[in-house]
Amino acid sequence: MVPNIGNHMHSDHQTGNKKIVKNTLVVYGQLFLKMLLGLYTSRLALEALGVSDYGLNSVVGGIVVLFTFISDSLAGTTIRFINVERGKEDGNLNHIFNVCNVLHIITAFSILLLLEIGGVFYINNFLNVDAAKAFDAMFVFQVSTIVCCIGIVNVPYSSLFNATEKFLFTAIVEISVKVVQLGLLFWLQTFDGNRLKAFSLIETLPMLTAFVVYHIYCYRHWREVVKWRIVKDRHLYRETLSYSYYNLMSTVAYMFRGQGSLLLINYFFGTIVNGAYAVAKTVNRSISPFANNFLNAAAPQITQSYSRGDMERVYYLTSRIGKYSLLMMITAFFPMWAELDFILHVWLLQVPDGALVFTQMILLMAFVAVTDGGISYVANASGKVSWFRIIYSAITISCIPIGYALFKMGYPAYVLLLAFIIADILWRIIQFCMAYIILHFPVIRFCQDVFIPITKVCIPIIICLSFTSRMRIDNLLLHLGHLALILTLTLASAFFIGLNKIERKQLLTWVRNFTKGIETERH
Repeated sequence: MVPNIGNHMHSDHQTGNKKIVKNTLVVYGQLFLKMLLGLYTSRLALEALGVSDYGLNSVVGGIVVLFTFISDSLAGTTIRFINVERGKEDGNLNHIFNVCNVLHIITAFSILLLLEIGGVFYINNFLNVDAAKAFDAMFVFQVSTIVCCIGIVNVPYSSLFNATEKFLFTAIVEISVKVVQLGLLFWLQTFDGNRLKAFSLIETLPMLTAFVVYHIYCYRHWREVVKWRIVKDRHLYRETLSYSYYNLMSTVAYMFRGQGSLLLINYFFGTIVNGAYAVAKTVNRSISPFANNFLNAAAPQITQSYSRGDMERVYYLTSRIGKYSLLMMITAFFPMWAELDFILHVWLLQVPDGALVFTQMILLMAFVAVTDGGISYVANASGKVSWFRIIYSAITISCIPIGYALFKMGYPAYVLLLAFIIADILWRIIQFCMAYIILHFPVIRFCQDVFIPITKVCIPIIICLSFTSRMRIDNLLLHLGHLALILTLTLASAFFIGLNKIERKQLLTWVRNFTKGIETERH
């Protein structure tokens, strides 16, 4: 019997690994298409509305965004508890779904009340808008508020798709809606009515579609899971709310640092430096997801494996995904670092002063962020998140008063980001120590399996950059040649040094199978 169980577990793990590869491909494909569609739709929206109305829509919509961080923390809670319940042999998904459903409905009504009181007061008294546009601003606000609340109510349903790893289905829904939005924005170019109101309605399409499609799918395929029942287990409510509280704490801390950095830079250096900082943040939004999506694709299985008590599987997933995420970051980081000034000038033509240094700091921050390696998902799965969240929040928030003190002493703006990097490195060290003490996670083994190969990958690239950085590169062909050289060296180093023999063989086998699949479909 023992060999059969072992074979069964091995088969389950192989199936799980294949699902992670499939999910990763789907997530990356979705990310790439959404990025292309997003860049083009934002351009069409700007052309249709003009700068003033486009900015008004952004400001009024931003008021609603400030309140959605509460729902974001609950969304993470819902996904975690559903995954934990799925990992249990005797798990009751209907119980946990209804607990989360009640909490989201209460949250939606609370946010609706807060927005209708606070948001309306802000628009009527503080929003700097032309009197003729006041009614339009209120219309956009009300539409955004309703959609925000619908989105919150929809979170338990969308979380089921994440927990069951139906990434392809959600990707098809989201991309299809984006394509329809693109068509509507082409129509908006010729619309003679109130374009701002029309655009605000077009923006509701993704959330409303997700609400309808996810509800229909859930009631057809998971009727017993989403069936409404009153759950009287107070302990379950307290446990869920406690977890949400600590999630909310870290979310607020992160938002405080992000928004506080903008305000600090604006206060000491003005809007021109804010513009340079905005360029760097745009680059960060493009590069970070390509590494983090490995973690997102594997997160459900990490949580479910932890819930089953399969700790070796948890470690396997965490260490492998941690290494692959860093390898993905390296393939983007070093080529961009090598020719960052050139890339910025090709993209923007006129690069704001200071944008280069800001972007370099942002790239370093993104690199440090990926060193988490999925340990935060292990902490989430365990439920022992209190000290992780408290210490993370304290370190994150402390960056703003430290930045204020540095600016008062006359330091340049980019020093704030340097403080962020140091704080993130400090947090990573503390996080690893806590993972060892609280979670009994094999941190030393993790560092040996993840960081030693990554360090070896970086060495030849850094040596090459130390030589090429001294060369004078002053024409397009030389810039492109240098970029191609660093990219080739990075890919080769990642493949031959970062991956072991078995991983290289698996990757080549997967590429061959993938190519054969494409050829078969053609014929």
